[in-house]
Amino acid sequence: MSEVWPSALKRWQGAGLVDAATAERIRAFEASQGGVERQGRLTLIAFALGAVLLAAGILLFVAAHWDRMSPGGRFALVLALIAALHAGGAVASRSSAGLSATLHAVGTAALGAGIYLAGQIFHMAEHWPAALMLWSLGAAVGVVLLRQWPQVLWLAVLAPAWLWGEWTAALPPRAVWRGLTPVAVGMFLLACAYLMSKPAASNERWRRALAWLGAIGLIPAAVALAMSSDVDWTMFGTQYPEVTGAPRIVGWSVAIALPLGLAWFLRRRDAAWLLAALAWALVLMQVSPRTDAGELAMFALLALGAAGIVLWGLRDQQRLAINVGVLGFACAVLGFYFSSLYDKLGRALGLIGIGVLFIGGGWLLERARRRLIARMQAGQS
Repeated sequence: MSEVWPSALKRWQGAGLVDAATAERIRAFEASQGGVERQGRLTLIAFALGAVLLAAGILLFVAAHWDRMSPGGRFALVLALIAALHAGGAVASRSSAGLSATLHAVGTAALGAGIYLAGQIFHMAEHWPAALMLWSLGAAVGVVLLRQWPQVLWLAVLAPAWLWGEWTAALPPRAVWRGLTPVAVGMFLLACAYLMSKPAASNERWRRALAWLGAIGLIPAAVALAMSSDVDWTMFGTQYPEVTGAPRIVGWSVAIALPLGLAWFLRRRDAAWLLAALAWALVLMQVSPRTDAGELAMFALLALGAAGIVLWGLRDQQRLAINVGVLGFACAVLGFYFSSLYDKLGRALGLIGIGVLFIGGGWLLERARRRLIARMQAGQS
């Protein structure tokens, strides 16, 4: 319920929708939640913007005085900033859960900056993925101790980044580019796992945050996956060797097993649907858009994948998945138009076609989206 629930409860009671005993039970239940404050959207936006500005201001302040400080002073300043932010979050938890989560989130961001600055201060051996590993561990500790959704988001971003860093650091320099293929598959499957993290009956905020993270990353991950089959490895006359042997086995195993394991942890048996996404990704990688037939097949597969996301949203009663699927279908149609039709129509007809596509296609897709959501809501009732 929103922060104005007491007035809404009075209206419901006055209209006879809720009797006095039920209203009292609702008040008792809300009071038993420890006075946790439910933040409105404006408050959340203010906290998010304040967190970004606070982190930027801290970094600018440190950078302006960095050269004047001794190594010991630099290290002490870094530790003090991290401790002060988390201490402020602990104090704020008594009065504002949103403010507490904001300060703890900025504290985790400061932890990453502190790790890299400590490496610079003491001239540690260069292995940059180790810093991401330590940062990920800090975020994991934050998840265990705080149980807050910003910490879950930090871990969801940092852990894959650390694995990606370890993968690129382990490969020879020229083999890194070909090693991006399993990375593209892994990121796509991970975005799917994030998107499906919230069951319809769940109201946990960390699951909703993960689902939004997956929604944001799914379409770019699918595009990167489609483009991975259109790379000319003989460009510039440089040899880019294949990744073979044990590194290839390890890379593909992690890229597939990690998202599947996460999906099993989040959704148990529903994780089997991720196998369909894996099969789609492997088929898409085999399609080369260098020919007209290959290009048509690539965009058809992208549209088919978007339709699959829509079907998953209907099955799982998730509006977010339906919206992502509809947006992905629109992106596939636009991509096909610009790639295959625009140049053949000429400038004037091409622009007219874009206008018709945006107006007519947008209207049809919005109408279809509303019908799908209405169908989903009818199934819930």
